[in-house]
Amino acid sequence: MKETFFYAIPDNLLSKAEVGRRVSVPFRNRKVIGYILEKRHGDQEEGLKEILEVMDEEPLFTEGLVPFFRWMSDYYLYPVGRFIQSALPGGLNAQPFKTGQITEKGLQALKRLSENSQERSLLSWAKENPGKRLPSPLDMAYTLQKKGWLTIESRTRKRRVGPLIRKFVRAKEGLDLQSVFQVEDSSIRAKNETEFLQTVFNSDGVLLKELSAQFSNGAYLVNKWIRKGALEKYGAPVVRNLAGEVMFPSLVPSQLYDQQKAVLGEIEDRLKKRRFSTCLLYGITGSGKTEVYYRAVEEAIQQGRRALLLVPEIALVVYMEGIFRSRLGNRVAIYHSGLSEGERYDQWVRTVRGEVDLVIGARSALFSPLPKLGLIIVDEEHDFSYKQEEGPRYQARDAAVVRGKLEKALVILGSGTPSVQSFHHTTTERYQLLSMPERIEKRSLPEVQIVDMKAISQGEPGNGIISPILRAALEKTLTEGKQTILFLNRRGFNRVYLCRSCGQPIRCTNCDVALIYHLRENRLACHYCGFRSQPENRCATCGHEGMKAYGFGTERLEQELREAIPDSRIARIDRDSTRRKGQTFLILKRFSEHEIDIMVGTQMITKGYDFPEVTLVGVLAADLSLGFPDFRAGERTFQILSQVAGRAGRGDQKGKVIVQTFNPEHYAIVTARDHDYASFFQMETALRGQLGYPPFSYLACLKIQGNNSDTTANMAQRLGQGITGVLERWPRRGREIQVLGPAEAPLAKLKGKYRWQILIKCKGAELLHYFLREIDALTRKMLRGSGVSLIVDVDPYQML
Repeated sequence: MKETFFYAIPDNLLSKAEVGRRVSVPFRNRKVIGYILEKRHGDQEEGLKEILEVMDEEPLFTEGLVPFFRWMSDYYLYPVGRFIQSALPGGLNAQPFKTGQITEKGLQALKRLSENSQERSLLSWAKENPGKRLPSPLDMAYTLQKKGWLTIESRTRKRRVGPLIRKFVRAKEGLDLQSVFQVEDSSIRAKNETEFLQTVFNSDGVLLKELSAQFSNGAYLVNKWIRKGALEKYGAPVVRNLAGEVMFPSLVPSQLYDQQKAVLGEIEDRLKKRRFSTCLLYGITGSGKTEVYYRAVEEAIQQGRRALLLVPEIALVVYMEGIFRSRLGNRVAIYHSGLSEGERYDQWVRTVRGEVDLVIGARSALFSPLPKLGLIIVDEEHDFSYKQEEGPRYQARDAAVVRGKLEKALVILGSGTPSVQSFHHTTTERYQLLSMPERIEKRSLPEVQIVDMKAISQGEPGNGIISPILRAALEKTLTEGKQTILFLNRRGFNRVYLCRSCGQPIRCTNCDVALIYHLRENRLACHYCGFRSQPENRCATCGHEGMKAYGFGTERLEQELREAIPDSRIARIDRDSTRRKGQTFLILKRFSEHEIDIMVGTQMITKGYDFPEVTLVGVLAADLSLGFPDFRAGERTFQILSQVAGRAGRGDQKGKVIVQTFNPEHYAIVTARDHDYASFFQMETALRGQLGYPPFSYLACLKIQGNNSDTTANMAQRLGQGITGVLERWPRRGREIQVLGPAEAPLAKLKGKYRWQILIKCKGAELLHYFLREIDALTRKMLRGSGVSLIVDVDPYQML
């Protein structure tokens, strides 16, 4: 639902109906849950329906966030209510949903419908899943309801989280410890009883659990003194403890370097003006950006304002939280999807109540309800993780700039390898460029050596993935007592199981991709939908026996290292090895304390960590990202190589980087080797200018998907014809819009859905959105009842 609606507030709810709270309201012939976005005073319009119930005791978001929610909904073409729902902590929303009950007529229809019928598929699902949420889209369900085959009901799933209540113990009001000693002196028999009473009376309340841990007879003493009328138990909400230990305590540096002082001077001047502006902080890896961030946050807090720091990975949230909390104390909140629902709830409530000065988080922290927001920092602003690929498909970096504009805040985008888009904005004076071109203490950048893997014979596939040059450097680094990072952006043990007769791989049943072998589980797995199966020796395509594994991933690299260098201490950090909560933190902590010699990982290890003992970085298969069907493939490759190279030589000893590649002449690899961002930017923008890609245009990708291959393909063709027809009716403005497709998506089947795409390219953002709204009614009408859905992805990053 894209519209908003007005309701009357009954007198008994006037004091509770405030912006940011949820309400139950009548809508057509049912009850629904909504959010109050605006409250108007004065005479109410006649005929308005009344609010039925206010569901919250305090607001879930601030009034200042409402314009931001509206802008996000308008720009990314996503209903504002669903946008807010996705922004709030999971488990907090009372979610309405539809269930389907198959009727007697439906049971009869089920017997005569064909096996491949979409109607049969949905009726079978409803029969087997009574009371469960109907799968989207609901068009087919409503069609079956009209035929009398299905009954649709509205239900509401209640919120799953709230405050955590714990038992406390405190002294009875009006009592002091001295009077207890005077009256009850003879009752104090246990050796630790005096200490116990002092602990309780000298506090405003002690957790019962802590008393039991501190005193072996704590439970007995609590009950004894409650019976005597000196103590009492009570329940109170507590914040779920997620802070843990500080991984990298941050000390105030003895001095700031000249480039840091210059940048901070500009930032402080802009903060004092209390006006919106955006700065791109281009500081090479190891230049001291984190200290600049801290000083900027400190300045904002001193001005009575609050700050938001976004980072691209959950592991970086933990890293940054330790640095900032060691200097700012506990008025720091963290927010990311790795927290439990209860932990996210506590952090959200602390923030909306104004109990924190700084929120550090991943992409979803963008919506933190910080009052008096004065500073937004987006670290590693180039990172592709800032683009949301499910639900509302927003770009958190770009949206952060908009939130800063709406709240008159300073926005700092920081990176050692700025995105082409952001750096382009500095050339048009849309952003202010702040530069930090040197590493702190004048440390030199690492030497980068390119190894051409075409020139190195590897024999049969699987006989080795580490070049002799990298192997020698590894052994030398270990001898010197230093550490190594090996980067390979592939999970798993082998990449693919191929038939040696027909060449076909074992594919996922839900997706158009080959399954990846994982040695530890002895399973083939799909990295898109999670499907798993046992390795098979017989080919499902031709029946030949003798499947063989080819290729390599981080798991196999780890095993090969253990066999080649058995005395070294090796750890792997990727999505498979860090599934358990806190596992990433533990591995990074062990590495920081030099309990690990070699760390193998995917792009999780390329981010902004500072490990002074790392002097060698090895990059295996550097050209992997060049194979993506994406105009940003060169940019992605340059950034990943430059970032992982930046982990080397951050201490007293110069670092070395060895890059293994089959494309040593590619401009992205050559410029990364030379630490030459300027040349990369010049070549990349020249290429994009010729092809008309961002930052010289704006894109939207229409993603068409359905359960039936033919139906989806036919609908894609019809939509393409309809959209082209709309364009032809715009003889003048239509020349500024280009429609490419429809074409089958590179991953033609994903998670059981067949997929097609239409790419729309336009010179201006306003014209693009006007065109998308023009075709909205057309596409909705064509899709109704088809069983095919359409996703509009504005500013797409994922072209697969």
